[in-house]
Amino acid sequence: MNWLRLLIDDILRFTREKNRPVSIKEIMEETDSSKIEVMDAIKEMEKEGLAKYKEKVSLTKKGEEMANEMYERHVTIEKFFGGKEAHEIAHSLEHFLGKKDIELMKDTLTRKKESLEEFGEGEKGIIVAFAINDPKIISRLIGAGLAPMTPFMLEKRRSNEMIILAHNKVIALDKSLAKKIYAMRVENEGFTGRTA
Repeated sequence: MNWLRLLIDDILRFTREKNRPVSIKEIMEETDSSKIEVMDAIKEMEKEGLAKYKEKVSLTKKGEEMANEMYERHVTIEKFFGGKEAHEIAHSLEHFLGKKDIELMKDTLTRKKESLEEFGEGEKGIIVAFAINDPKIISRLIGAGLAPMTPFMLEKRRSNEMIILAHNKVIALDKSLAKKIYAMRVENEGFTGRTA
C-alpha cells in the first residue's frame, strides 16, 4: 500500500470522525502531512469520486460509504485493544487489516476471553487482546509472534512462567505478563500452534 492510499484512508476516517467538511489545515494537523501531500491526496479523492474540495473537503456518497467503513474498522480495532494506546494502535493497523480480520475481531469482542494464566498445559487458543498500556511491551509481544488473532498452544506451566507455542516458536512468558494477555479457547483437534 502506498503512502497516498494511506493518507486518503486517514482523510476519509478523519472526515467521518468530525462528521462535517474539514479544512486542509485540520487534515495536515491530524495526519502530520504537508500541504502538498494533502492536496495530492484530495486530487486523487476527487478523481476517484470520493470527495469534493472548495474551501473545505466534503465527501461524496461514495466517499461517505468508504469513510464509514474506515471509521468502523478504526473503532473495532480500538475496542479490541482497549487501553490508553488503542487509538494509536488503531491508526497503525486500520490500513492493513482486511474485512475478514475486522469481522473476526468483532466476533472475539462478543466471546468469552480468559487470561493466558487460566489455560492448562496442552490447551489451545487464539490471542484476542492485551490489557497492557505500554506500546513497547505490545510491540515486543507482537514481534515474538503473539499478535492478536494468533493461534497458540500452552506447552508448559512453570512456577513463574508459561511456555507458549505459536508460529513454530517457543515463547516463554512471565506469569505477571501472561495475566494481561487474553485469549479464546479453541477445540480444534488438529490445531497445534504450528503454522505451515
